[in-house]
Amino acid sequence: MPQVIKLKRGSGIPVSLQNGEAGFDTLNKALYIGTAEGVYDLAGVNYAKKTFVNDAVEAEADLRSAADSTLTSNLNAEISRAQGAESDLADDIAAETSARQSAISSAVSTLEAADLVLDGKITVEKGRIDAILALSDSDKDSLKEIVDLIQSIDTENDATLAGYVTSNNAALATEVTNRTNADTALGLRIDGVETAATALTTRVSAAEQDIIDEEAARIAAISAEAASRASDVSGLESDIAAVQTNLDSESSTRATADTSLSNRITALEGASADSRLDAVEADVADHETRITALETTIDGGSY
Repeated sequence: MPQVIKLKRGSGIPVSLQNGEAGFDTLNKALYIGTAEGVYDLAGVNYAKKTFVNDAVEAEADLRSAADSTLTSNLNAEISRAQGAESDLADDIAAETSARQSAISSAVSTLEAADLVLDGKITVEKGRIDAILALSDSDKDSLKEIVDLIQSIDTENDATLAGYVTSNNAALATEVTNRTNADTALGLRIDGVETAATALTTRVSAAEQDIIDEEAARIAAISAEAASRASDVSGLESDIAAVQTNLDSESSTRATADTSLSNRITALEGASADSRLDAVEADVADHETRITALETTIDGGSY
């Protein structure tokens, strides 16, 4: 009589199995194996593992792609904003420079016109002085005499001329001060623009480095997850191979026992009918006892 190996069985998925122990779901007709990580369905564990790994990798890839897209959009937006700001600043600087140059040019033109007017007035006064000297009764031999003569003749005109010169000098000094202050303010604005450009360059560099770091972290995470899943699948395949080896060994043992039993029956057939019957009955009884014992030992029971 062939040996029967009964797996541990029950209705539904087994809650727990020992490492390497097999279990059969009589309700769903499914075979399970116990591992250190838990109970796995032999029919679908590899597919489930691979599917889980593929889904995890695809999800991670989608997440990284979305993050890269967001970072790229943010970077492009920041670059566009910075370029716009730089363009506005450049326009402001150009406008301010043009305005300052126009103001300086206008001031120079005003000063040159004032100089021409002053030269004309000086020429007029010189002519008047020459005319006065020409009408004088006596020659004036010294500068002091000439000055005294002019002061005694045209004090009002001298005061007017001196006032104009003083006013012109004050206006020139004011304009020079204004231009100096304007140049200083323009320099400060240019320094501010350069500082803003430097800060923008730093922010762009930091954003680019963030993208590189994020991509490296995503790749490392995907590699680690794939390695972990591959290790799990390899361990499970090793467990399945061990179970198959045990099943093959047990089948070989049972086949050997069946052959031995068949040989004994053949040998008994050569004896007398009564002795053979007695021997067969005794042998059958002994064999049934052994089978019962073996079935008790091999039967995995129920869960």
